[in-house]
Amino acid sequence: MRGFAEALPDLPENSQLVILGKGRLEEDLKALALELGIGPQVLFLGQVPDARRYFKAFDVFALSSDHEPFGMVLLEAMVAGVPLVATSCGGAKEVVEDVGLLFPLGDVHSLAHGLVHMAGLDAEQRQDCAERMLLRLRERFSDHAVRNVFWRLPQVSSLTAGA
Repeated sequence: MRGFAEALPDLPENSQLVILGKGRLEEDLKALALELGIGPQVLFLGQVPDARRYFKAFDVFALSSDHEPFGMVLLEAMVAGVPLVATSCGGAKEVVEDVGLLFPLGDVHSLAHGLVHMAGLDAEQRQDCAERMLLRLRERFSDHAVRNVFWRLPQVSSLTAGA
């Protein structure tokens, strides 16, 4: 929220922060949006069935979670071709590294910079970003890629040796 507030003057006119989902922090975030003077620019949509339908409307997808063990939501945003900005902790680092922007948890300035940078990509840069994300998905997260990695795990290969 603070990163978006800092970035807002440098983002395209009429930019909005859309927050999908519900949680224990929702009321605090609503209060923070008002405190930061960005209440009208923040939309809280709550629990949305099939939320990935919204992704194509996003200019940037940001994940600022401090506890995301594996960012399935990041993979969904990648499929939609939405540029990514995420914290460099948890599973997000493995997913986003080299195809999006990572920022240290709690670093508001880096998040703001990432939002401005990604929102400012031109059509060619967005296309290049989308292509790199799809390649990453195929290479690391497709059924085929995951199956190959699984069977090469020492714990698995030692169990199947000689079988």
